[in-house]
Amino acid sequence: MCSDVAIKVENLSKCFHVYDKPRDRVRQLFARGDKKYYRDFWALKDVSFEIEKGETIGIIGRNGAGKSTLLQILCGTLTPTDGIVETQGRVAALLELGAGFNPEFTGRENIYLNAAILGLRKEEINARLDDIVAFADIGDFLDQPVKTYSSGMYVRLAFAVIAHVDADILIVDEALSVGDMYFQAKCMSHIKKLIEAGVTFLFVSHDSNAVKALCRRAVYLGDGKVLAVGPTDEVVDAYYSAGVRSVQALRAPRTTELRETPQGFFSEEDLTSQMEFAARASVHRIKNGMGEWLNVQLLDRLGNKMEAVDFGQAVILRMILKSNAELPVISVAYHIRDRNGFDVVYSDTNIENCQITNVRDNEVVTLDWEFTVSLREGDYTIAAMFSIVEDLSIGKVEVCDFVPLAVSFKVARGRAPIHGAVHWENKLSERRSSMS
Repeated sequence: MCSDVAIKVENLSKCFHVYDKPRDRVRQLFARGDKKYYRDFWALKDVSFEIEKGETIGIIGRNGAGKSTLLQILCGTLTPTDGIVETQGRVAALLELGAGFNPEFTGRENIYLNAAILGLRKEEINARLDDIVAFADIGDFLDQPVKTYSSGMYVRLAFAVIAHVDADILIVDEALSVGDMYFQAKCMSHIKKLIEAGVTFLFVSHDSNAVKALCRRAVYLGDGKVLAVGPTDEVVDAYYSAGVRSVQALRAPRTTELRETPQGFFSEEDLTSQMEFAARASVHRIKNGMGEWLNVQLLDRLGNKMEAVDFGQAVILRMILKSNAELPVISVAYHIRDRNGFDVVYSDTNIENCQITNVRDNEVVTLDWEFTVSLREGDYTIAAMFSIVEDLSIGKVEVCDFVPLAVSFKVARGRAPIHGAVHWENKLSERRSSMS
């Protein structure tokens, strides 16, 4: 194993025996291999990837994809059926709630138990105890049995321990989601410090924005197999696209006939621009046949295409769609994303109180969004989506066309550096008075 590699997974598989009836377990004990009373369930099948030291990796996938099984094998709490797993350095993990805790022990006793399991000597635990207790912030419950703890207190104590054991590899599952908002923010801040210090970090979450914010690369698991590995924004888009396709597959099949826009409707220059858009938009694009984007462009006030924007410049985001059916109500949205794929700005027609109704079959609709670019210097992309509205109260829509990479552009630095993601317009006033 290369010295620069923290985790190596090669042809990893894990099979579980599934029994339909409890008594089948007893029958299997006496079968002596003559008959199988169980079914094989492969939670993981031929999974392979490498993680370099200091990398931050997100693990994404639907429920049942094999994420938790993979993490348990990496932590050593499960044994693989086939394949190789190698890790370099101390591994600390926050997996299921209460994992590794003795419910009869107090919180303080469990600190010593967990830290000892992770390889710390008693004097090392003593030296870090005050920091762990302060981070957990569970008050007098520290000396109460953990069986009396709420789920939030469990995760506070568990994270406080793994955050202070000088782990080389830190693994965090969805358990953090049960903590309150303040504690989650505190955990994320501490995780970022550990990442900056060179800790290898594996993060499992259904919150794609959290994965994008923390992780440089991602692994997408589905049905126990690796479906994609690569830059986080690309893998998250592949995951989202697969989710939309699976929903569409459950719906009644569409029989809409696709028709081309009549010749002469657009100029030759417009058609060339549309061809460039189609080539650019093909990555992870999702279409259901009910309509499609013809073009999405970023323009200046004079209608000129823009690829570089000055900070504070007024622009127009022009979005042109075509229906392939009668659409009573549609919703249009755009996401502006930074170079890590993190959503910095989002808006849609519902937020802007602009309903688009009664779109006729084969009709072309052009929408112009006008705004001032107040983004920090850097590279950005715009994702475009339009959908058939079903029930906005629960966010239920059917995606007609989703393009993760509709536009790319750069923003030049403004007069002064921006320390946040965007500049927020403020009205500032000053008042003074004397205390004498």
